[in-house]
Amino acid sequence: MSTSSKVIYILVIVPLFLAVSCAVLKRNEFRPVEKGENWRVRLTKFESGSDVVTKGGFDHPYNFSLLKLNRILGAIYYEDANVLGKARKYQVFTSRVRVQLLKPIQKAFSVAKPDEVVDFSFMLKEQVMVFFANDFFTSGIMFVKDGKLNIVFRTINYKGVNYSEAVRQFVGDPTNRPIANPWKLIPGPGQTLKKAPKSSFSFFDMPYYTNWLIVDLDYDFRPAPLKKRRRHKRRIERLSPQGEAPRIRFENPKPNRSTNGSNIYYQKSGHGPIDDPETRRKLQILRELYNSGQISRSTYERKKDELLSPR
Repeated sequence: MSTSSKVIYILVIVPLFLAVSCAVLKRNEFRPVEKGENWRVRLTKFESGSDVVTKGGFDHPYNFSLLKLNRILGAIYYEDANVLGKARKYQVFTSRVRVQLLKPIQKAFSVAKPDEVVDFSFMLKEQVMVFFANDFFTSGIMFVKDGKLNIVFRTINYKGVNYSEAVRQFVGDPTNRPIANPWKLIPGPGQTLKKAPKSSFSFFDMPYYTNWLIVDLDYDFRPAPLKKRRRHKRRIERLSPQGEAPRIRFENPKPNRSTNGSNIYYQKSGHGPIDDPETRRKLQILRELYNSGQISRSTYERKKDELLSPR
């Protein structure tokens, strides 16, 4: 074959082969709903994956009230699967996450087609001690089928990657065969884990999906209040009993001038209140870490004594 023939072969045959290959390989389809800097909600139609997502047949579109959706997401917990003995439970959709995602998820369900799932992801920046922070990524899909809400996670609180890298790493159908994860969902009242078909068991498989939660939509979940704090203003979002859009109220914090106020810190030697603004700021951060359960009482008291000790 001459050189000119080879060039013609490359220019004609190779592109044709690639075009045919792309036509044969099925690609998943996405429809954007809403997104922010570190979160995204979209609709996904899976062309490749398990029978559950490729066959569709979901009860979509589905109209959730914000009140009900808030209570359902606020009742989802997980724990570290590698911890021996009694492990601590953690909330997946924290108040801060729900403030961002409730309306986009509600909107996605209201416009979803019977062959589309609600695809969500978000990144949380959590304070560790006083001066350090970690990034935690969570991703998964939701769909309503046979009157039940299915929530299937790709990962929960994956640590150490930025958001753009994480959304490229965790994609695709999470409803495939059940495998062991470093975390597992903890079903509460009105919730169950998806059972796996017995024929799918292997040495590495589980008898149930630790990442797949099925929620009974008829169960009356406990209220899950929405609160989001800012540094200078406190923003409070509450859901009305009728499930209307959250009402937003801004309050300017007033300085507590009482000598017995809870926000007044005193030196360990007892010579009056702390006047250093930086020390008061560190004490406030330390108190918030303790109240949120990220540090123990002993650690809180020790760090507080260090900050209040006279230098």
